[in-house]
Amino acid sequence: MKVKDLRIREILATNSQKTIEVEIETGKGKVKASVPIGTSRSRYEVVYLPVEEAVKKFSDIKRHFLSQSFTDVEDFDNFLRILDKTSDFKQIGGNLALALSSAFLKVFALEEGKEVFEFLSKEQAVPLPVCNVAGGWKDQSDVQEFLLLPARQNSFLDSVSNISAAYEQLGMKLKEKDKNFNFGKNIESAWLTSLQLEKVLEILAEIADENLLKIGLDLAASQLWNGKHYVYRSESLTTSDQLNFIADLAKNYPIGYIEDPFHEDDFISFSTLTNRLKKKLVVGDDLFSSNLSRLQYGISYKSANGIIVKPSQIGTITDTIKIVEEAKKNEIKTIISHRSGETDDNLICHLAAGLGCDYIKLGVSGERIVKINEMIRIEEKLI
Repeated sequence: MKVKDLRIREILATNSQKTIEVEIETGKGKVKASVPIGTSRSRYEVVYLPVEEAVKKFSDIKRHFLSQSFTDVEDFDNFLRILDKTSDFKQIGGNLALALSSAFLKVFALEEGKEVFEFLSKEQAVPLPVCNVAGGWKDQSDVQEFLLLPARQNSFLDSVSNISAAYEQLGMKLKEKDKNFNFGKNIESAWLTSLQLEKVLEILAEIADENLLKIGLDLAASQLWNGKHYVYRSESLTTSDQLNFIADLAKNYPIGYIEDPFHEDDFISFSTLTNRLKKKLVVGDDLFSSNLSRLQYGISYKSANGIIVKPSQIGTITDTIKIVEEAKKNEIKTIISHRSGETDDNLICHLAAGLGCDYIKLGVSGERIVKINEMIRIEEKLI
């Protein structure tokens, strides 16, 4: 398959920072793919080039994509690896690689007259939503994200409706309990609160029970780790203290999902917690960074039973698919995830459904509804 033309443009992400969008034209039409921006990035992610550099790099290599014919997405992604020759896309940038890889995925689907989730068609399923409803971090709450997810799912629409109702209830409760709260939101449109962790959990526990939901926590513990301790506003915890602290929270509140409870290199503590909390989902984000070799290393230690999958961490659709397949083979739950600086591209919805992922992590308000609504449309076509 050959393309007629490619172009790149600078666009804005939801955090008002510039990012890139690639557009491809074929005889069947045009497709666009854009790249989100992570506010905090693991040091194991692919290299992110500044937008201006990515645009210049695109101009340098564009001719290759017009002169070559590609058989499928893997063929195209292999060609990207040949062009770059580094494991982390130092040369062309992981953000440019992903924009191109995503656009070519959409082109191949277009050529077959299919939507992307239909084209992927590995193991189609409707994922459960995991939604960021409150947070703070950096002079607000110690926890980066308080999440809600369904205890069970009848339909995606039903689940996300329950979470939306809970989100509105939470806003009203925070207004009562937090003197600093005035319906302010963070960049993922989650409520900003300065309440202490357990105060928020007490409120969420009541609301979650009413709406048949479970609580999730994203501790983003790499950001709390100073090399010796996990530093909270009121105390510093050793690794052992952190483990006991998280285990006690899981015991005392209806928490079903715990993301990044330890820093990104502590596979052992992840493993200990996963073993202790066998019925909970212990999820690695920074721990794995959507990197196959890190996932395989974690599997050898039984470090987690869930993995966050972010295509922008690894740079190509082919590598994203390999991560999902390896996780599934080892009975690790897969959670396709947005990033803090998003675009209106809804590709992660198609990846979640087309690859049969267990969950999709996204917000519940503001611009995040672009992805929620796309998942609702996909669900209609799958049932």
